[in-house]
Amino acid sequence: MRAHQRLRLLDAAAAALAEQGYGRITAARVTELAGVSSRTFYQHFEDLWACLLAAYESKAARLCQEIEDACAALVETRGPIAEADRRGRARAGIAAGIGFLAAEPDAARLLSAEPPPQIAALSTARRDLIERLGAMLRGVLQTDGATPLPGLERRLIGAALALVSTRAAGGDPQRLRELEPELTDLLLASI
Repeated sequence: MRAHQRLRLLDAAAAALAEQGYGRITAARVTELAGVSSRTFYQHFEDLWACLLAAYESKAARLCQEIEDACAALVETRGPIAEADRRGRARAGIAAGIGFLAAEPDAARLLSAEPPPQIAALSTARRDLIERLGAMLRGVLQTDGATPLPGLERRLIGAALALVSTRAAGGDPQRLRELEPELTDLLLASI
């Protein structure tokens, strides 16, 4: 029961953020969407920002897992990765990431929206996600020890998240799916 309430609160936090943005989101709206009392909310979280941070970390972990699973599945079906397959593996990961975000538009808004700088924990979580996604991209594309310009992956992932944020704000999940070729070109052309 308690774990189920927490999951509902995490989903409600993502939904409330998608609906109201960082400037207007309230713990009251999160509890309303989750169908729990404010007392229950505060049994799980110290405040709204702790709830949003937990939601962010949960959705970020799921996004990364979807990408890693898609890349691993490609390796399982094709065997060791030949040089020509590296881009295919990256494409599979990008497609899985976009698929996840399109299937969960509230998560797309949560993960792609730039948090207010005064909420340091959320800003750190976003930087951590960008770093993790950048490392995944670098790991797939890196060959013979050659590395692209330092920090290039982080900047590319940041640009990709900005594109996702713009599309996710429109509220049409299909528009997120339409980003796949553009994001693939962005993330792969420069490396």
